[in-house]
Amino acid sequence: MTKPVFDCKRCNDCCTGEGGIVFEQAELPAAARILGLVPEEFVRQYCRPVEAGYLVLCGQDGRCSLLGPEGCLVHAAKPAICRRWPYFDALINDAGAFEEAKLACPGLDPEADHADFVAQARRERKST
Repeated sequence: MTKPVFDCKRCNDCCTGEGGIVFEQAELPAAARILGLVPEEFVRQYCRPVEAGYLVLCGQDGRCSLLGPEGCLVHAAKPAICRRWPYFDALINDAGAFEEAKLACPGLDPEADHADFVAQARRERKST
């Protein structure tokens, strides 16, 4: 078996940066339940309604409001966008973007080439 191109280190670096993390309506109940909340209260505390769903709020430091001292507070029910990292189209379609991501994400093997990443991304997308 070959070494995986991506192996999440749970460094939480990808949990920083305003915007882009959106819960879909169907994802809210599971995340709310983990925190002992009803979906409406979860939205009031952690999100802002937007056209695409519910945008997760960030603190003044740019960190996701769902990021606690031990990591993601709703990791088992994190939104689809978080589950897809790093298998985003931008990294799959652009080798340069993949190279930049390797500099920022310790979970990406710095020795991996783009073709191996694309192959792993295809396998991951099939399994989800």
